Amino acid sequence: MCSLNCTWNSLLVFGSGIPTAEKPTAQRYYLMTHGPKASPDDAHIWPSYKAYLASTSILVPLPRGLYRSLPAWIKRFVLLDLPYFNFDERTDGPRVVEEERKKAS
Repeated sequence: MCSLNCTWNSLLVFGSGIPTAEKPTAQRYYLMTHGPKASPDDAHIWPSYKAYLASTSILVPLPRGLYRSLPAWIKRFVLLDLPYFNFDERTDGPRVVEEERKKAS
């Protein structure tokens, strides 16, 4: 039973398009606020997107208020919101900004 369930979970998480969609989308919003072409008028975009992510399940549709109130371990292990999908602004942010600067020059 576990092998079928584990296989289903693996297909759902890794074959669903989540890995190919989540990080690039976050990178785009991060660059709108912090990238070389960012303007002061765009300063709200990245914080707004982070607030959206904090209240929205990646895989399992849930009401935002319910999702927001769940502990991190439930989000990670039950709802499969794995760190693998997340854009980390401390580690990924500087790299993405530098790549964008190289493209612009």
